[in-house]
Amino acid sequence: MRELLLRSTSDGPQYRSLADALRQALETGQVRPGDLLPSTRELAASWGVHRHTVMTALDELVAEGWLVAERGRGYRVVGELPTAFTRVAPISDKSSETYQWVVSAPPLDAKPRPSLRWSFPSGQPDLRLFPKDEYFAEVRTVLRTVSPDMLLGYQAPGGCDEIVEALALYLRRVRGVTGGEVVVTHGSQEAIYLLARLLVKPGQTVCVEALGYPPALAALRTAGAKLVGVPIDSEGLRTDVLETALARERVALIYLTPLHQYPTTVTMSMARRADLYRLAQKYDVPILEDDYDHEFHYRSRPVPPLKSRDPDGRIAYVSTFSKILYPAARLGFAVVPPGVAEPLRAMKRIVSRQNDTVTERAVAAWLSHGGLERHLRRMRRVYAHRLSVMADALEAAHVPFTRPDGGMSLWVDFGVPSVQLSQAAAALDVHIQDSRFYRVDGKDSTSVRIGFASSTPEEIAAGVDRLVRASVKSAARR
Repeated sequence: MRELLLRSTSDGPQYRSLADALRQALETGQVRPGDLLPSTRELAASWGVHRHTVMTALDELVAEGWLVAERGRGYRVVGELPTAFTRVAPISDKSSETYQWVVSAPPLDAKPRPSLRWSFPSGQPDLRLFPKDEYFAEVRTVLRTVSPDMLLGYQAPGGCDEIVEALALYLRRVRGVTGGEVVVTHGSQEAIYLLARLLVKPGQTVCVEALGYPPALAALRTAGAKLVGVPIDSEGLRTDVLETALARERVALIYLTPLHQYPTTVTMSMARRADLYRLAQKYDVPILEDDYDHEFHYRSRPVPPLKSRDPDGRIAYVSTFSKILYPAARLGFAVVPPGVAEPLRAMKRIVSRQNDTVTERAVAAWLSHGGLERHLRRMRRVYAHRLSVMADALEAAHVPFTRPDGGMSLWVDFGVPSVQLSQAAAALDVHIQDSRFYRVDGKDSTSVRIGFASSTPEEIAAGVDRLVRASVKSAARR
């Protein structure tokens, strides 16, 4: 045993080297179950270390279950070694390979965006124009005036009182949403995920737009939902097709983006909205409304949310500040009936416990001081101009699209399969997402979603020119 211990070459503290050497001897059978070890003095002498170092190493092995300390006799190897850590003979050539974890990954393309010169992300605000000094002055005020216990300790999972009250007032005044309770979340994505887990049981059917928001569709699928895609036309969700689906099978939920449909940007007509609610009442189905960029509407005031006319209290309404603040703020919210609010807060406590109180209080203060709405007025002017620049460039190139009333992107038909277009565009240093990303059925089409909000007019003109050239090259190869 003395020779064995002298061969230990483990890095780190001496006691750990001794423990590792003896553990290796136990694992390989050179020291057997039931053996009494030499005294700590003998081990210290053979190892050339202090006796306390030996005792520390042996006590570590006792804690791990390899040894027992016997009063008056010393340390003895246990009669049965810990089987979970005992080395066994290889049973195949693959026994030395890294363990392969078996996981159920959500069906979402999470690949990083390639680093190309031009990119048109579909929901990215222009962070260069965010009033950092004004906003972070609110953050500094919060840090200076609010007690550490309130900022840094555990708080209510559904948001602090200040942000809940500020949001409720803002929603009543700006969006006409008055019913329900506000629950603050880590972006609208967490709200959608939590509501999917609460409202949908595995195997149940959820009706969604046939072209939709991929992270939301992934959240619904992760909850076990079977998705049924309903077509979109120039008035939004086809309620006639929806009724066929509702009549055919029991549907647990309807999820949609009625203001600026994602990805087509179509605004759902008032007639379709009324028909949707009638069908939800007839078939007793709740609605999950995603109003992700409400404030960016340019031709007129935006159509009020479905939630603003919800006499039955059957609509759960989600939205986000990622588009009007900055994505990293992770500030979203849900407005839900009282019977859903408490289970939603309880579910959030399990998943993420609470939100960042500093951000909540800073945004609440910025809202109450009018700073957020001043910022939104500026950005509406900027984005409306950028929409016109992109639309004019596409019209000049005779590329078909429908000019939307609002939003941050255009849905453009370049006339060639989007997979081919995205590959040709990448060769010209432009990144676009192909249309398979948005489709419930995963099929390709000739339309793509290109964002204008995060690009300057000069960047838009140069990028669109390259996209047009890429479409011409793709068409020539067909």
